[in-house]
Amino acid sequence: MLTPREIELLADAIAERMVARAHDVDPVGDVHDCARWLSVRVATVERHVRSGAIPSFKVGSCRRFRRSEVIRAGEVVHGDS
Repeated sequence: MLTPREIELLADAIAERMVARAHDVDPVGDVHDCARWLSVRVATVERHVRSGAIPSFKVGSCRRFRRSEVIRAGEVVHGDS
């Protein structure tokens, strides 16, 4: 059985881990988020997705983008917006 102090310490450790994980999460967005991240129009994002310059994946029928991958691909897009 845990003492109240041990429970408190365990709760604090769990909270710290949850905060650390929340900061490690790579945001995922739709085409509008992607366009906002890159400061380009949605049509520009769609064109670069079709060419393969911007990586994406589908969830059902919706296309999604990982922010870190979009930012890495951003130099290509900004050169042709």
